Amino acid sequence: MTIDELRWFLTLAETEHVTEAAARLRIAQPTLSRALLRLEQRLGTRLFDRDRHRLRLNDHGRIFRRHAQRALDELDAAQDRIAAMLAPPREALGLAFVHSLGGWLVPRLLGAYAQDSPGARFTLHQGSAATVLELLRDGTVEAALTSPRPSDPQVGWLPLRDERLGLAVPAEHRLADRALVRLDELADERLIIMRPSLGLRQITCELFHRAGMTPDVVSECAEVSTIHGLVASGLGVAVVPAGDGGPPPAGVRLVPIADHDAYRTIGLVWHRGRPGSTASRRFREFAARYARDTEPV
Repeated sequence: MTIDELRWFLTLAETEHVTEAAARLRIAQPTLSRALLRLEQRLGTRLFDRDRHRLRLNDHGRIFRRHAQRALDELDAAQDRIAAMLAPPREALGLAFVHSLGGWLVPRLLGAYAQDSPGARFTLHQGSAATVLELLRDGTVEAALTSPRPSDPQVGWLPLRDERLGLAVPAEHRLADRALVRLDELADERLIIMRPSLGLRQITCELFHRAGMTPDVVSECAEVSTIHGLVASGLGVAVVPAGDGGPPPAGVRLVPIADHDAYRTIGLVWHRGRPGSTASRRFREFAARYARDTEPV
């Protein structure tokens, strides 16, 4: 069967009407009917149940539609990749991201994108949630990876995944060997927390507020790596992202938090008020597929 015949079948499966499908495809109705007959003969079964002047996609047809769509998607992706390889180098896409995503999600996402679009280039910026939004607003970058979702209505939002949060404690801490810990168990603990301009600070404060807690904050930091170092030194505990699920730094234990809302949603943002380049739209489309096809950590 040809690629055209697969596309014809998908149109027919959508409309379930030969005349309507033929008109949409701009081919003669007998041509479409003969193509369907050849396809059914090749498969050895009917794909539609005939009901007077209409067709009804049956169980066999639904199975074939699913695989036909997947095959065409793969062919389209192959054509896009070849076109990207043949095209002249494109302008680099400016992408910003919050610090805590630089060690795992950014390399994974850009690595996967490089496989899909070998000619892709990026200019990368990292900073606090407030900084990456400012870079987006002033046009320095066209896209950013951040958390939590910005409240600015001019900023578009594509959620990519939910990342669990854990409690970082010193290796010899009383909670170090626990399977789970509740936030309301931390009343007597000293808390190390992010600075106010950072997205994780907002998320952490909201978590403690919902748990009815007012934590004893002993230090504010700008980097998760610094927080880990302070925790390892015994200066306090901290709510931190679980990242890619790898082991925490030496001297630190990461205990899962039992509270059901102990996670942050990571998303891709862009400025709604600008049309955006082809590169930015292409990256956004890829990020949506990546989020759909990969399992959260």
